[in-house]
Amino acid sequence: MARILMVEDDRQITELLEAYLERYGLEVMSVDRPSVALEKLQLERYDLVLLDLGLPEMDGLELCRQIKTTYPQLPIIISTARHDVGDKVVAFDAGADDYIAKPYDPRELVARIQMILKRYARIVEPETQSPFAVDAVAMTITCQGEPLDLTQAEYEIFALLLTKRHQVVSRAFIVNSIDAVRWESSDRSIDVIVSRIRHKIGDDSRHPRFIASIRGVGYKYIGP
Repeated sequence: MARILMVEDDRQITELLEAYLERYGLEVMSVDRPSVALEKLQLERYDLVLLDLGLPEMDGLELCRQIKTTYPQLPIIISTARHDVGDKVVAFDAGADDYIAKPYDPRELVARIQMILKRYARIVEPETQSPFAVDAVAMTITCQGEPLDLTQAEYEIFALLLTKRHQVVSRAFIVNSIDAVRWESSDRSIDVIVSRIRHKIGDDSRHPRFIASIRGVGYKYIGP
C-alpha cells in the first residue's frame, strides 16, 4: 500500500481527500504545518507528498525545496488554489513532479498519483555501496578504505548507527548500548560526540548526508 503524506491546512479538503484516496488503496497521513511534515519524513517512510502552497510557518514552495534537497527520490505533487503560470514554473523549479490547481476532480488526482508512483517504481537505482565499513574485531571504521581517527565513544556510537542504518536510534538506546558512554552522561554529551563524528566524516548537520538529527529523540544514519 502506497503511503501519502498530505500537507494541507484546510480541514474540509483534508477529510474529503483522505476518504477518497483511501478508497483506492492509498494510506494517507495528513498534517497542517511544514514543521510537522519534516518531522514525519524523518521518522517514517512515505511514497509521495501531496503539498498545498498556502501554509502557515513557511510557503509550500520553500517546503518543497527542503524536501527535495533531503529526499530527492520522493515525488511531490503540488495541490493548490494558485492558478498563475509563474507559480507553476517556480514549483517545478523547486522540484515538484506535478502541479494540480484547485478545484479539481479527485479522480484526476488519483490518476496523477498512480502515474507518478508507477514512474518512480520503474526507476532502478544503481546499487550504492556505503563508504563506511565496520571492523568489529579491530574496532575500527574505514571511510573509502581509509581508517577514521575515532575515540572509543565515537567508534561505538557510529558503529551502532551504521548497524541500525535507516532506523531511528534514541539517545536512551545509545546510552544503554554503549560501554564508553555511562548512564550519568547527559543528552548533551551524546550530541557532542555525534557532532565530532560528523566533523570527522565531513557531514553537515543542517544538510546531512549520513547522520540526521531526530528532534527530541536521537539520530538516524540515512546514507547508503
